Amino acid sequence: MRNKWIYKVFMTCMILIFAWGGTAYGEGVSFYTPRPQGNVMVSKPMISWQIILNNNTIEAIDMKLDGSKVEAKYNKETESIEYIPSEPIKGGRHTIDVNVGLQGWSKPLSRSWQFTVSDQAVEQLPMGSVEQKIVLDYVNQYRGQFELKPFQLEPSLNAAASAHADYMTINQETTHLESAKEKGFVGATPMDRAGSFGYTGGYISENVSSGQKDYKEAINGLVDAPYHRLSWLNPNLSDLGYSSREKYYSFLFGGKKVKEDQVVVYPLDNQKGVAISWDGNETPDPLRMHRKKERVGYPVTLSYFTGKNITKFSIDKATLNDSQGKNAEIFLNTPQNDDNLKDSIIMIPVDSLSMGEKYTAVVKGTIVFEDKTEKKIDKTWTFETSVFTDVFDHWGKNDILDLGSKKIITPKKGTEYKPDDKITRAEFAEFVVNVLDIPVKDYEGIFKDVAKEANKAAFIEAAYRTGIVKGVGDGNFAPNRWITREEISALVMRAYEKKGNMEKIKELPAITFADKYYISPWALGDIKAVVQLGIMRGRLNNEFAPKDYATRAEAAVIVKGLLAAL
Repeated sequence: MRNKWIYKVFMTCMILIFAWGGTAYGEGVSFYTPRPQGNVMVSKPMISWQIILNNNTIEAIDMKLDGSKVEAKYNKETESIEYIPSEPIKGGRHTIDVNVGLQGWSKPLSRSWQFTVSDQAVEQLPMGSVEQKIVLDYVNQYRGQFELKPFQLEPSLNAAASAHADYMTINQETTHLESAKEKGFVGATPMDRAGSFGYTGGYISENVSSGQKDYKEAINGLVDAPYHRLSWLNPNLSDLGYSSREKYYSFLFGGKKVKEDQVVVYPLDNQKGVAISWDGNETPDPLRMHRKKERVGYPVTLSYFTGKNITKFSIDKATLNDSQGKNAEIFLNTPQNDDNLKDSIIMIPVDSLSMGEKYTAVVKGTIVFEDKTEKKIDKTWTFETSVFTDVFDHWGKNDILDLGSKKIITPKKGTEYKPDDKITRAEFAEFVVNVLDIPVKDYEGIFKDVAKEANKAAFIEAAYRTGIVKGVGDGNFAPNRWITREEISALVMRAYEKKGNMEKIKELPAITFADKYYISPWALGDIKAVVQLGIMRGRLNNEFAPKDYATRAEAAVIVKGLLAAL
C-alpha cells in the first residue's frame, strides 16, 4: 500500500507544458525564443533559432558568434537555424547575432542574444546509464499501452534531470523551481535547466516525486494521478530524461508539437484491468474544488493535443455508466473550473468503481481555437475494471488480468491475487475446473481432509470426478499443500486429454533442460508434452525446476497456455 502522506505532500507536477515563447511576424512566419539562454553547462552547445516559414523561402543566413561569422544552416526537420561549434567555447558570456533573409521580403529577420558558458561546462554529455535505460524500458511499456511512440533517452534532458535530482537531495526539497541562493543550483525552471544542457526541443514538461520505494512505484503513482498523467500521454513529447537520488525522482520530458491533432483518453478504449480507485494524493489537488479528501474512483481523462492555441474547451456532456446503464456520480474538472487544465478534462468518480465491471465513458463538447475555428468533441469508449488490485506492476499482469476478467482464476484474499504466493493443490484444481468449464455440484465429502464448507471443496470434487486430480492416499487430498512444477505438468496434461487434440503430441522431442535428471520418471512424458504444446516453459538458465513449487503467477500463465492449446 502506498504511503499516503508521502504522496500527498511530495508528489508535484509541472502542469502546463513550458514552451519557448513564439511570435507571429506577418506573411505566416512565426519564430520562437532563440537558444541557448542564460547559464550553459556544455561547451559545444547547439545554437538555434526556430523559425516557422509557412511556405516562405530563406535566401540567406548570417550568424555571428562574438562578432565572427559562423556557418549556420536551416534544418527543415526542426524548422530551425542551427549551428554547433566545432571547438569548445571558452567559459564566460557570449553574443549571437543572426540575420535571416527571406525571398520577397525587404528586411531580414534579425535577433541578438547572449548566453554564459559555465566554467564547469563539459564538451560532451554522457549517453544513458544502465539505470536510465532500465527506467526507459519500463516507461515505454506505458507508452506502448497508450498506443504512442516510445520515448527516447535524450542526453541533455538526462543531465538536467540528474542535476535537479541532486538539487532536491542537497536541499531536501521536492520542487520544480530552483533558487540561485541554494546549493546545487543549475536553472530556475525545468525549461532553464534543459536549455542549460543544450536541449533544443520547443516543449518541456516535468514530473518529480519523492519517498517511493523505487522507480516503478514512482512512475505508477504519477500515471495514476490525473494531472501528472497528461505528460505521459502527450504525443508532442518524445524525449525523456530521468534521474534519482536518495528517493528523489526527476522525470523531464521534451519534444515539439506534432502536425496532426489527436484525442487521447485514459483508461484506453477496451482497456482491461483498470484500477477501481485512487487515493486522491496529488499536488496540485484535483479535488480541491470538490471538497473530498478520502479515496475516490479511478480518474478518467480526455485530452485534445493540437498544434493550435486553444482559447476555450467547453463540455456539453460527460458521463460514466456501468454495464447496466447505471450512471456513476463524478466530479468533473474542465478548463472552465480548473486553471491547471487547458486541453484536457478529468472525470473523477465520487466512489470506487465496481470490480470486474465494464464502463462506458461519453464526452461531448466544443474546442475553440485562437484563430476562431472550432472542433467538436464526440467521444465514446469503454474499459473494464480489474478483479485484482495487487498485480499492476507484476510480470504476469496481462495473463492474470485476462483470466481474472473471464472468471477463470480468483483472488486469494479479498481483491488481492497474491501472484508471488505458492499455489496450493486446491487452488489449481479450481483454475483447471474453470478453464474446462466442468459442471460443479454440491460437495459430497469424498476426501477426509476437505471440509464440506471449504470454499474450494466443490471444485476439488469436480476435478477428481473427471480424473484430473487424484488423492494422496488414506482418503486425503492435501488441499493446502503446495504443488510442484512437475506435478502441475501431470495435472495439466490430464486436463488437456479431456478436450485437446492428442495428434499434436504423438511425437515428443527429447528433454534439453539442464536439470532434466532431476525430473521424476513419472513426470517426464507430461513435461515433454506441456513444453511441446507451449503450455509450460523453463525458468532461467535453461532449467525446468521440476521440484520447485509453482507460484500463483506461474499458475496463471500455465492456465493461459492450456486455454490457448485447447
